Amino acid sequence: MRGILAAADVFTLDLPVMSEVLNDANWYVNLGTAAKSAGTPAFYENMLRLFGSGVSHDYGFAVRYGNPESTDVLCTTGHPDFIVDEYKTTYHQVDPFGSFWRSTRRKGLVTSEEAISDTAETRLYTSVFLRRAKVADEIGIVFPSPGKTCIALFLESSDRKFSAELAAHIERIFPALEGLHFAHLARSFGKLCDFAPGADEGVTPPLLLTDRHGNVIYRSVSWREAEDREPRLVNLRKDVRTIDRDDIEISETMRLKVARLPDDFSIAPEGHIYLLNWRSIRQPAENLAATDDLAIAPLTKLENDVLALIKLTKSSGQIAVELGIAKGTVKNYKQRLYRKFAVNSERELLGLLSKSQA
Repeated sequence: MRGILAAADVFTLDLPVMSEVLNDANWYVNLGTAAKSAGTPAFYENMLRLFGSGVSHDYGFAVRYGNPESTDVLCTTGHPDFIVDEYKTTYHQVDPFGSFWRSTRRKGLVTSEEAISDTAETRLYTSVFLRRAKVADEIGIVFPSPGKTCIALFLESSDRKFSAELAAHIERIFPALEGLHFAHLARSFGKLCDFAPGADEGVTPPLLLTDRHGNVIYRSVSWREAEDREPRLVNLRKDVRTIDRDDIEISETMRLKVARLPDDFSIAPEGHIYLLNWRSIRQPAENLAATDDLAIAPLTKLENDVLALIKLTKSSGQIAVELGIAKGTVKNYKQRLYRKFAVNSERELLGLLSKSQA
């Protein structure tokens, strides 16, 4: 709930100075709780509690801003359900804080005085919605997130304005809170990578993350390369909400797996994760044995798969798409194969293999 009521209706809220807040044992308890919950659905609820520690306020609000159509409410404190529902269905479109972020892309402290301008949309928000929500003033912090989005936490007062002292306090603690936010993002993405099966020696298959409206939140380098070479991926991504399938065959060795993200996944609530999974290229046992005899060291599973595609004269880019790995990874594995077969180039490798089969 963004904005302020008429100046005559409010007075400045006296707040404890920074040293008093940081000397409060509860602040450190909440800090530990937030840090421990990084990577879990409860993280921003705990961050909102930490943000409000030692600060007199009536309500709290945590949102994810993307474009005007993809604003998501992550959690709230104090507001009745009907107010939250009205924000979700209607008033998020005229939220001046969301508009301010989209125009500035600025992280850190944000106040009502900065965000609210005299426009028809803002007047609708402050004159109608904020009065219904009984919000007089709000102060917030903004954390940058992937995919041209951000996470914003707000403290709200029902009858008082927040002070300049509080704003200074927030600016001082922001780097610590931002560090927790980035730790949460890292752990959340780590869990997404754990979801990807079949990774060989730390190689993660191409991965794409979208929000519930289909906007791209994250796209790995290997996914970009695959999408450039396989246009069907773009169309499938656009159509996934109308395709009642979660496992789609792209080629003989590549399958697209799609999973819906839970509504409490803060990076992209109710979004989708797309994974390109590859299957091993099966070779006759006698061919594998002959290949191993030529190599000066045993080949790994992925080395055998790369080698099989080299034999089919596939380019590094085509191999990357077929196996669901980055083009640079293919080049690295080619160099490993050259060393194991004691050759200096792909031509020499193919020549050696053709002689063995003659």
